[in-house]
Parts: sequence; structure tokens; C-alpha cells
Amino acid sequence: LSQKFLAEIPVDELKIIPETQTLWAELRWALRYEQVVHLDDLLLRRTRIGLLLKEGGAAHFDAIKQIALSEGWTEEQWNAEQVRYSAIWQHYYSLPAGV
Repeated sequence: LSQKFLAEIPVDELKIIPETQTLWAELRWALRYEQVVHLDDLLLRRTRIGLLLKEGGAAHFDAIKQIALSEGWTEEQWNAEQVRYSAIWQHYYSLPAGV
């Protein structure tokens, strides 16, 4: 399975997400094989990059979106998930205002 997966993914996804030890391919793997339904599950639990990166990884949303769309998410689903994730991250994972 992993050899097939590696043969199918773009070579660029074998690069490490800046400021992490996570490969871009790990996001695709989780979306494809780990039954990820929500963006917060992908970024906070499956890969944990939402915990490691500034603003929960928001600077990488464009790249993450492209992977999600290519794994079957719709534009509407992505937009809803991005809003949901941002609210969850802001409420539970960011520092309180003024800190």
C-alpha cells in the first residue's frame, strides 16, 4: 500500500512542511486512508501541525486545500471546514487576547 501511495503522489509532497517534521504527503495519507472528516481532525490530531505552527497553520491553507480538493473534498466543504477549524483553533488552541 505504501509503495503504491508513494508512486501516486506528487514528488513535492515528500518535502517537509516548514517548521515541522511532517511531510506534505502525510496529510494526503490521512485524508485518503484514515477517514478524516473534519479539518480540525487532520490538523490537530492526525498530523498535529495545527498545534505546531503559528495561527494553527493558516499560512499553509492554500497548499492544504489543494491536497484536500484532490482527495475528494469540494470547494464548499473546504470553505465550511476552514471556517469551522479557524473557530475551533481560535477558541481552544490560541492564546487569550492580551497575552
